[in-house]
Amino acid sequence: MSSESPLMTSEPPPASSWATPPEFYLDENSVSRSIRRLLTSLGYRVHSPAELYGSRDQALGADDDDWLPRVGQQGWVVLATDFRIFERPHEYEAYLKAGVPVFLMPAESKIEERVALIKVCLPSMCSAASQRGAGVWRLTAHGAEPYTAPAARKKRRRTRET
Repeated sequence: MSSESPLMTSEPPPASSWATPPEFYLDENSVSRSIRRLLTSLGYRVHSPAELYGSRDQALGADDDDWLPRVGQQGWVVLATDFRIFERPHEYEAYLKAGVPVFLMPAESKIEERVALIKVCLPSMCSAASQRGAGVWRLTAHGAEPYTAPAARKKRRRTRET
């Protein structure tokens, strides 16, 4: 992205800007050196599936039902690209039970786009994460926007019908 991109309005906040800065977990679909480098250069702690499971080989293909509770116990904030987790009711339930904040990047985006989105959205990501609890946001050029999962919409419809 060029330096004239509408995404870049100011520098992203360093971890020292927050009383308790969030620690980020990069799921296996969003792990990249560029994203890790950006966040760590700003002083944030970043965790990966390999760290959570002991090695990259052990982490590959871990079920969302397994890693979400582990991440929730640590109090980490998830950066992901897998919108499908919120379409499958059993995985959506695992997410709710884990109580983690999740920030979703467009799955088809390039690494440079993801880095630019994180730079723009980091202030709102940190603010949302400080509320401590489940929530899902989509990272957009205008900031982090609440995301209502299809599984949540289906669940609400069923509740209204009963």
